[in-house]
Amino acid sequence: MFEISLVLLFILFLAMFFILISLFTYLLIIKHFHNQKRIKIDDLKETYRLDMFHFLQSGEEGDLQPDKTEEKFIALIELLNEYSNVLDSEDVKGRISEFAQKHLTNYIKSELKQRRWSLRMNALYSIEDFYMDHLVDELHKLYVKKNVTRTEKFQMLNLFAKFHDNKIVYYLKDVDPAISNFTLLSILSLLKEEHFNELADDFGSLSKQMQYMMIETIGKKQYLNHVNLMQKLLENNDEELRIRTLKAFANTGAPLDEAILSKFFQSTSWQVRMMAAKAAGVRRISSFKDSLVALLSDREYVVRSEAAKAILQFKGGVDILRKVVSDSNDDFAKDMALEWLEKEGVEY
Repeated sequence: MFEISLVLLFILFLAMFFILISLFTYLLIIKHFHNQKRIKIDDLKETYRLDMFHFLQSGEEGDLQPDKTEEKFIALIELLNEYSNVLDSEDVKGRISEFAQKHLTNYIKSELKQRRWSLRMNALYSIEDFYMDHLVDELHKLYVKKNVTRTEKFQMLNLFAKFHDNKIVYYLKDVDPAISNFTLLSILSLLKEEHFNELADDFGSLSKQMQYMMIETIGKKQYLNHVNLMQKLLENNDEELRIRTLKAFANTGAPLDEAILSKFFQSTSWQVRMMAAKAAGVRRISSFKDSLVALLSDREYVVRSEAAKAILQFKGGVDILRKVVSDSNDDFAKDMALEWLEKEGVEY
């Protein structure tokens, strides 16, 4: 009985060993074919590299048409992707888009229907890289499907914004709250101003996150036509909204109601005081010089630093800081004035 058990164990061991050897051999074969395929693709890329460059400069395709071989097709896609990252003229973009529309449309459509998430995402990135705005209708169909992931939706929103699609405003009004601030800000920055204005018309009904990122965008893109909205937001009860609005005023240099701004210098929020100092400095509002000097004694370092920086925006700002160094009884104020005079390389 014991001998039979040993024989069975030995047979089992041999079977397992054979399976492992077979699997290892299979993987080696697969890797070999993959490496050979990669070598062939790289060779084809070098063969057609100059032809692709010539096409992007002149518009003449020559021998670039994909044939039935997968290797050449992949080589041309990779070449197109490489050049799209380094050549940025409108003529080149147009030719990349033309080539992609002519030769890659069916392939991209097929990839968008794949079950694997990574393949669908790569297809979406290719649509962006190759400026394939003719596929917008396909993207609309995909966007409303229930099995589409958040990441795919966010990338499609990016494409709709980049291609100036009219439905982008509708989608953004009901955007998934899981979207990150960075992603949302990137999308808003891509909107054409007409669409941004349309979204701003319904500002009050938008989510807080959307409101915050729109104010950031106004400051970043210098949308001065929204000054009236910004003035109203300074009196909003939402402190975060006020802070971001002050930052937008500072970034745009837009006209600012001094009576409203003056209240923020005594705010209990250090972020508000900091942004008030920044806005006063950017606008060089001389009536706030004394308020800025007072902020040099603020308990928060960043507020003191922003106040000193703002003072230096004024004519005679160096002399004001020198006077603080010589006359002030507050160590915080003296240290900050000295720090910024040293940064400016000024003798004191």
